[in-house]
Amino acid sequence: MMHRKNVVLVVASVGLAGLLGPIALRIRAQRRGQSGDDTASQAAAKTATGAPDKPYEWKASFAEYKVGKVPRTPDGKPDLQGIWSRTTLVPLQRPLNQDKTEIDAATAAKREDEAQQKQFQLRTEPTDTPPGEKTTDSYNTYWRDGYWFKIPMTSLRTSQVVDPPSGRIPPFTPAAAAAARERARVTQELDDRRATSYEDRPIASRCIRPLGSPGPAFTGGGPGGQESTFQIIEGTDAVIVRGENLRSQMIYLDGRANPAQNVHLQLGAARGHWDGDTLVVEYTNFSNGNGNDNDEEGGNGSGHLTARYKRLDDTHLLFGFTRDDPGRTKPYSVEVVFWRLTDQEQLVEYACHEGNVGLEFTLSAARAKDREEAEAEAKEHGK
Repeated sequence: MMHRKNVVLVVASVGLAGLLGPIALRIRAQRRGQSGDDTASQAAAKTATGAPDKPYEWKASFAEYKVGKVPRTPDGKPDLQGIWSRTTLVPLQRPLNQDKTEIDAATAAKREDEAQQKQFQLRTEPTDTPPGEKTTDSYNTYWRDGYWFKIPMTSLRTSQVVDPPSGRIPPFTPAAAAAARERARVTQELDDRRATSYEDRPIASRCIRPLGSPGPAFTGGGPGGQESTFQIIEGTDAVIVRGENLRSQMIYLDGRANPAQNVHLQLGAARGHWDGDTLVVEYTNFSNGNGNDNDEEGGNGSGHLTARYKRLDDTHLLFGFTRDDPGRTKPYSVEVVFWRLTDQEQLVEYACHEGNVGLEFTLSAARAKDREEAEAEAKEHGK
């Protein structure tokens, strides 16, 4: 859905276009001087020898990212504050036909150009709305990420998932898969049912909570995304992470205890501490155990999530997390580099339905259908 962020994108497009070139060059430095081909060769050798994969160790992995001049707060801590974008061309999971863990810089630049060109081509699609009438169409790419500015790869990785080494998220357990199918069935029934009032519509349609929104376990999104920015506000006793679409996290740094085990919070209870220049945040007490409030995940409230924030330079923020979800066959870890919107001073308004016309149309259409059926029934009885 379109909102006022789009105006900011138009104004900031020139500055961003000039910014992203040097951004990509800085962030694409090969990890420890290792090329994609070398990485693939090592992976092949490991497979051939049957040697087990090394356990994921976040400190060693984070140390491989190039660090420049890092802004700091008055007390000497890295300054994480700013408006950050989650848009990236690095996919969450490694494509099944990809055996390399990294690509070269030339391939990355080509993918950036191709992604933006695709957005240009999609922009030419017509709408079906008659002249003078309100549109019910989805917004085209003119208003989406990747049209006014080129989305950067931000790293040479072929996936945001760094563990397991396959670059793929572990599958559901059989029980969690069955529960997910059942939730999908119930959700579909609710969506298909004719609305009687706003109260029986999904809470996302009512602008109470977005559906499948990111956080606290952020992942990067690609071209065509929306609501992809978040703001970090940093203090000595707490850090606030404000998502653009109805998401805010309060990360306490004052050593307070977690809530009781029987207390379940939508975004979990966040307790953070500094490990060197990395902010490490432990999340517990989730309402459904997944750490992302996403009904596709399985869990029973006992899931655990560890997130990590590390400022790399003035315009880049390394974010990673490890999720231990009872609904998955094993834990998995993600690393992604976010980039700062230097021309944006505050988080823009999330307008949701911009007057909630979507819900208005849903209810008015349902009542129109009720009238049609009543008229048809009256005619039938009148015969």
